[in-house]
Order: sequence, then structure tokens, then C-alpha cells
Amino acid sequence: MLGEASSVALKAKAVVGLGNPDRADDGVGLAVVEGLSPRPGLDVFASVKTGMDLAMALLPYKQVLLVDAAPFLPVGEVALLRLGDTKNAQGFPHGVSLAQAFSWLREMGWRVPEVWILAVGVPAEVGFGRGLSQKVQEALPKAREVVERWLVS
Repeated sequence: MLGEASSVALKAKAVVGLGNPDRADDGVGLAVVEGLSPRPGLDVFASVKTGMDLAMALLPYKQVLLVDAAPFLPVGEVALLRLGDTKNAQGFPHGVSLAQAFSWLREMGWRVPEVWILAVGVPAEVGFGRGLSQKVQEALPKAREVVERWLVS
């Protein structure tokens, strides 16, 4: 039975940067986690996967913090959100598809992690190219500070 996987030993925490570095500000999640160093009980990695692929990869963790671009926030604003907050679902496709994937896994008997999203405001339309805009680049220290606070919570 699928639910039997819930008896597997769990890892403590993961911080995952989401985004595409070739889509300018969409790569902000990757830039935030780039400066973090792994420590005992913590895995840090980047992913371009979302939805069910990402949900399955995160099942071994107790808590997960996803760092992602958020076109629904003012550019450069940083917000810590719980995955599944319906008020923030509009305009945030990575979180919505992942929330649905975890919902399906939970219904099938899997233990799913507690998931938080560190959202960094980006323009509604991001172009192609590498590098972050100035306002998004300026948000990196605050975003990393929020990650550090989440890690000790």
C-alpha cells in the first residue's frame, strides 16, 4: 500500500530554490538558495520541477521551504506563506500545482511534509536572459534573512 512509505525515517528540513535562471527574475529562488550552506539536518537544492515530480521528491522531509518568484507581490517584496493558502493561489502556478499534488498524495495515504513558500515579488512578465533586475537583486538579503529565521523555527 502506498501509505506504507510513511514509516520511512524522515529527514528534518529542506530548502528548495525554484525557477529558471534563463528567465531573468524567475531565477530569484535559485539565487536565494545559492548563498545557503548545508548543515546537519538540512538539505539545500535547486529545482526546475514542480507539481507531482517535486511533491514526490519532497516526501522524505518533515518540513520544506520553497523559494520562488511571486508575480502577485510588488516587485522586491518578500513574504513567507504556508502552501495551500487559497488567498495567494492566483498568479502563483508553482504553489498551486504542488498543493494539488500533495493533496492527492495525502488522499492516497502518504505522509506529506509541512510546506512553506518564501515568495519574492517579481514583474508579472519576466523576459529571457540571465541575471536579476535591480529591485529583485536588492531583495536577496531580506529573503536570505527570512530563510535563516525559518531554519531555527
